[in-house]
Amino acid sequence: MLLFQLAFTKAATTQIQAAVDYYNDLQQGLGKRFKQDLKHQLGLVRKHPFTRAIRYDDVRFAVLDSFPFAAHYNIEDNRIIVHAVHSMSQDPDTTWIKK
Repeated sequence: MLLFQLAFTKAATTQIQAAVDYYNDLQQGLGKRFKQDLKHQLGLVRKHPFTRAIRYDDVRFAVLDSFPFAAHYNIEDNRIIVHAVHSMSQDPDTTWIKK
């Protein structure tokens, strides 16, 4: 089975850290659970990247199981590029535009 490589934009990395910090401020250790949930979903995406529907342009997203967040990604060759990790309450048209 071919595992696709993961790549993160700087914006996605910043957003992930902001979410971890936010959840740790709410409860110690909650940020770690957020990262584990994200890692789990991205692991599934690496194995089966085309199972997620295209939501806009050529961007798909993977919804986390326990947190109201989704990783916005596209597929280029054998790479999954994570462009953003946003709360489901955020509008990607106003908070993130693929650059």
